[in-house]
Amino acid sequence: MALALLGVAPAEAQYAGSCPPPKKFAAGACVTVCPAGYEDQGRVCVYRNMSR
Repeated sequence: MALALLGVAPAEAQYAGSCPPPKKFAAGACVTVCPAGYEDQGRVCVYRNMSR
């Protein structure tokens, strides 16, 4: 059961590990700086919907 839980992870976390440091994962690519509309969360950039 514990092994099954370890396999469940957000897609961003899986791909963030594939970006070499100091790059971050954003919108399907490895970038050095988060693009406009994205919030820096360490190794990933998270899209922020500005309409809310």
